[in-house]
Amino acid sequence: MRKGDNDAIFRAAAADAGKVVLTKLSWYMPHVTPNLQEKLTLYKTIESKSSLTVGYRVVQCESISVPQTRNFTWRLSVKSGQEKPRWIIVAFQTDKSGDHQHNPSIFDHCNLTNMFVMLNSRRYPEIDYDDINFTQQNFSRVYGDAAAFRTKFYNVEELISSPNITPAVYKELFPIFVFDVTKQNEKLKNSVTDIQTKTQFSANIAANTEAFAIVISDKSLIFQSDGQKMHVEY
Repeated sequence: MRKGDNDAIFRAAAADAGKVVLTKLSWYMPHVTPNLQEKLTLYKTIESKSSLTVGYRVVQCESISVPQTRNFTWRLSVKSGQEKPRWIIVAFQTDKSGDHQHNPSIFDHCNLTNMFVMLNSRRYPEIDYDDINFTQQNFSRVYGDAAAFRTKFYNVEELISSPNITPAVYKELFPIFVFDVTKQNEKLKNSVTDIQTKTQFSANIAANTEAFAIVISDKSLIFQSDGQKMHVEY
């Protein structure tokens, strides 16, 4: 869902206010043409009235205003029915919403000292971060988790998928907290998942602070054949 122009533009104080105008939107849909062997296999599947399961990843985003407190618990209200959460990404911004003169692409660490995610009764990570302290440059674990996301998500070599973000840049511009929740009990894959984040700060968080969370989950579509064509079932 698109936010207002004030959250999409960053300008100098002396510059005129800007406006985003969308004049064209294109949706590129990939098409796959199977070879003759695969085409014959698909025809047989359709004729046999079988079903095909197609997996994909669904991305959901949510935001909330953070109260001025040192302990913040947030129960995410994103849809989590039969979806299986795999990655949860959280970030904070202070006083950067609704103003062209504040850069909405920069985040703040807000003197965070610890954070973990609860999926039902299981927590990630299982062991607390060791007293995160951005002022004293003690944030290697959270930086490492963020830097490793691209490698793990796309399953590519680390040298190829380097995020090109140094620890100093991470601290000042992009303190984003990434939680790998891929290791779960697959026997419970059809149950509803309760998602909570629990965060501690070294001091009361500043006013006008907003939290953002992205939940990346596994989901599947079922293509059911009636003998002539395939139908999609969500």
